[in-house]
Amino acid sequence: MVGEPGVGKSRLYWEFSRSHLTDGWLVLESASVSYGKATPYLPVIDLLRMYFKVEERDEPRVVREKVTGKLLTLDETLRDALPALLALLGTPAGDRQWDALGAAERRQRILDAIKRFVLRESRVQPVALLFEDLHWIDSETQALLDSLVESLPTARVLLLVNYRPEYQHGWGGKTYYTQLRIDPLAAESAAALLDALLGAGRPLEPLKRLLLDRTEGNPFFLEESVRTLVETGVVAGERGSFRLAKGLDTIQVPATVQAVLAARIDRLPPSIKHLLQSAAVIGKTVALTLLETVAETTALELRRGLAQLQAAEFLYETSLFPELEYTFKHALTLEVAYQSLLRERRRLVHAGVLTALESRERGHAPESVEVLAHHAVRGEVWTSAATYLYRAGAKAQAEARYGTAVTFYEASVDALQRLGDAADHNLELDAYLELWSTRISTGQVDGLGALGDKVEVLARSLDDGPRLARVQVRQAQAIALAGAIPGTLHRALERAREAATRADAGDLRTRSYARFIAAIACRDMGRFEEAVEEFDIGVELFATAGEGHEPGLVYPIFVSLC
Repeated sequence: MVGEPGVGKSRLYWEFSRSHLTDGWLVLESASVSYGKATPYLPVIDLLRMYFKVEERDEPRVVREKVTGKLLTLDETLRDALPALLALLGTPAGDRQWDALGAAERRQRILDAIKRFVLRESRVQPVALLFEDLHWIDSETQALLDSLVESLPTARVLLLVNYRPEYQHGWGGKTYYTQLRIDPLAAESAAALLDALLGAGRPLEPLKRLLLDRTEGNPFFLEESVRTLVETGVVAGERGSFRLAKGLDTIQVPATVQAVLAARIDRLPPSIKHLLQSAAVIGKTVALTLLETVAETTALELRRGLAQLQAAEFLYETSLFPELEYTFKHALTLEVAYQSLLRERRRLVHAGVLTALESRERGHAPESVEVLAHHAVRGEVWTSAATYLYRAGAKAQAEARYGTAVTFYEASVDALQRLGDAADHNLELDAYLELWSTRISTGQVDGLGALGDKVEVLARSLDDGPRLARVQVRQAQAIALAGAIPGTLHRALERAREAATRADAGDLRTRSYARFIAAIACRDMGRFEEAVEEFDIGVELFATAGEGHEPGLVYPIFVSLC
């Protein structure tokens, strides 16, 4: 289902999922959010939480019990999918085989696990999967949907997705794919909606024509415009029986629905407006306990304020247990409320949300590191931002999402540089090292020489011999793989052998990489006996080191040596 904002995509899904048409179906719903592209599987995690009835307050032990119990009741043969599903829910599985897997294999296991359990459930009952706002989808959820689509012809699964026109996918050629274009209401339907909202009296006809011309039939725009007319006293009465209270020549209808929303938000009392803006900083789903922490108001005033926002249809309740949660009625409302915050006020609220989320972790499941990084960056809490961005990069790297890892590591370095002399230079060195490895994994080799020189200076300033060895391995790799230029090959060989000597005795990976690069340099200089000797030492070290090698270093080396 595709359509512009406000045409009613979400409303149609809401009506369908709660109608008699889904009787006897398992309906699982999720949505992407504008700030969620950096968080892998975010909509899928929501879907899994719904299916397994996992709550925010559940401890890891409880999560394991819920997931294990339900999955094995469904099918005992799905036991091997448990580690992948638990990993998505942020709960360690305690499975050695899973822990030993490489990043790419873990990613494939996750995709397979979700697909298998959905298809198995569809043999018990028809399954409807609802994914909203795909224009904000993350790359891993996209990969899952692409994989799931291939199995739909033989499964009792209805996959419903909606998105704005700018989103693109590759499903259009499937015979079992149907696209529904949701356009603004036709003139007759829009007039019927206004009759229901305002009433059918003849004196209202000029006002209705003005609204129809300005909104062009967008139902959300129409509804918000009518609310504006009520709140500003242009019309008086009750829904369906309003009358004009002011002259038509005094009416000004904003040109866009965003402008209508902005005007409505500006008319709120300052305390209520601040409450709505604070909720917008938290996100689409707003836990009451979190809002209480950042709203800077009493519990009674908070409840009254939320009641007013519900009455004005900005927010509505979505969950009562285990804690009360609210959701914005429309994504546009959240966007406009967020943009209405002054920059400094926005920064302070983000910082407050970060502090609250960090405190909540003591009694809740661990918060997504990407969410913590988002609030730290927006709150300009640069020390925390650097740490969370680095952790997000490491997570993406472990899941073979190397492009995403590059983005996070670069952002971590940027956050550290903003701290100047107060920065954690050990973290900065680690971020640079991982940035180097992930850039090579994605083929981003331009500028690696300058990056290596910068990192070497940092490592020497910290008097960190083991990590300096890792820097020198990367420098030697960049030089050796750049081409057989005699002068540079000597430099590569020197750096590689120095790294092999400098590395800790137990750092078998760095020592093996150094030997392989030395073998490349010797081979390209025609020193074949030395090349064989270096290669043999590297192979022995590599085999002893076992799992955990860095693809950004290993794969290019092996390709070059073959």
